[in-house]
Amino acid sequence: MPTFDNPVTDAAEASAALRGLAHAARTFKDPADTYAVLGDLLAGVRSLRQVFDQLAAAHITARSRAHDDAGTHAAGATAALAAADELHQAGTLLDAVHDRVDAAMSQSGRIAWHPEPALPDSAVRASVEVGELRLTVWPDTPLGEHQRYAYRIEHTATGQSVEGRDLFTGAGAPVSPARAVSELAVFLSAAGESRQFAIDNPGQHTDNKGAFPEWVTDTARQHQDELTVLIDHDPDLVEQASRRWVSIVFLQGGEADQVLDIIDHDGTDAAIDHLAGYDFGEETTQAALENGYVYDQPPTSALDRTATKDDYTLTYSPFLGHVSLLRTHDTTPDPTLRHAVIPDSAPVRRTVEREPARAARRAEGTDWFARRPGASVSQGRGLGL
Repeated sequence: MPTFDNPVTDAAEASAALRGLAHAARTFKDPADTYAVLGDLLAGVRSLRQVFDQLAAAHITARSRAHDDAGTHAAGATAALAAADELHQAGTLLDAVHDRVDAAMSQSGRIAWHPEPALPDSAVRASVEVGELRLTVWPDTPLGEHQRYAYRIEHTATGQSVEGRDLFTGAGAPVSPARAVSELAVFLSAAGESRQFAIDNPGQHTDNKGAFPEWVTDTARQHQDELTVLIDHDPDLVEQASRRWVSIVFLQGGEADQVLDIIDHDGTDAAIDHLAGYDFGEETTQAALENGYVYDQPPTSALDRTATKDDYTLTYSPFLGHVSLLRTHDTTPDPTLRHAVIPDSAPVRRTVEREPARAARRAEGTDWFARRPGASVSQGRGLGL
């Protein structure tokens, strides 16, 4: 919460809030939310413009107390006036930023965002082969409180097929088509067992007789082991585990530039190994769960690039100046990579292709927010877990 009377504390909170916004704004579930964010950013630019003017005034007003490290007043006063002049220049540049953001907000306000188009039926179907049977399931119109699924059973060798709409998985929320395939396998397995019972006991039958055509039940009887594997397989758990990602670290500004330099010179695998040093295993996973940094897919913006190595996914943007590393939720980091962050004294290497974009980004104002050497360590690190 802002104090309104302690500029040091409020500046630290503003910095943390901006890092959080940079992390959160990589994806927008509802694009209409961009308008509200632009409005708040526009207000923030106005406040920032005022802050720069007040910082400049503070340097001028208190220049009588300014000295250099050797105790020379004249040198200290000169530096105070020079700092004030630079701050005034920064404020002038922010006027242009304000006008650009204001124009962007005006254009954004003209957009009527429509709902995302519905996926075609083919996108929500699940299909699997069990022996000589191909099972395909897709959602159908619910029947009262019960969720209903349609299905097709095909014999891959003979070309025979049958369709139905009588697969019900109970009341409540729908299940995934992959889960519904497993439910269909349960009925097929029961029909196969019924067929085997009829063969072993001529003249007798079970309640499952007639549920499917004879060619289906006979083929299911021949592939009981495969059906059992499909029944025991939990597709929802596998799918959820494979698509849950936890945030390891998110860097921007100067710290991101160091990683971008590594990508330029040594490639994305080296950058992933470098950032894996921020991964503290279960501690990092728990922190991500507690703070909500868990994603179904690695979040990316339109200008982001991605790279994957083992269980890690790297997202980065040389143009926006940020990098992020995520790890699949249910894996343990390689202990040889943990805490292997390259020291600050490592040589910085740049390439001709990437440097103009970074130089332009700095010229646009990134360095206004950069920490000077000797700044508090808690304020010099981007959002990371």
